Amino acid sequence: MNAHALAASFDSPAGFAAVMKGMFSGGKAKKAHAIWASAQRKGVYEAVELRFATHESFGYAVLAFSVNGPLDLPTQELLAAQADRFPLGTIRYEALPYSTLAPLGWHPDNHDPDNHDPNDHTISALGDPHPGVFVFVTTTSPKGPDRPYVAHCVVDGKDYVFPVPGDRLR
Repeated sequence: MNAHALAASFDSPAGFAAVMKGMFSGGKAKKAHAIWASAQRKGVYEAVELRFATHESFGYAVLAFSVNGPLDLPTQELLAAQADRFPLGTIRYEALPYSTLAPLGWHPDNHDPDNHDPNDHTISALGDPHPGVFVFVTTTSPKGPDRPYVAHCVVDGKDYVFPVPGDRLR
């Protein structure tokens, strides 16, 4: 499935349900669809793996995407080199499971997602000098990131993302 077909599938809750994992994915799909449907801007973009690390039974993927088209190779290499400088502890702290469409930069330690400060996340700041580029960390299987696409939308000035599991696209 390509990015355009995936984005079109999100026009119904069933589209989200088809790519979400775990318990309560039906409820998560309905909530994700409600956010997606109310978005002022939305799209599905190719995810670029900048770094992958494991710790115990978890994988941690530092991913980037651009809302302005594919990331060029020099930008990918620059962001990957910058992501490599972060210690594993920082990557683990800033990682989120993103099991649904969720605010970019929201962290579970901040129990009020409406009052999160995206500047609390140092890794996500890597994208700041590059217009339309977003960087974030997600938890994955220790076998590899396998998140080829990112669903992204903007609702009332807030960015929401969902890194789509690749095994759900096959």
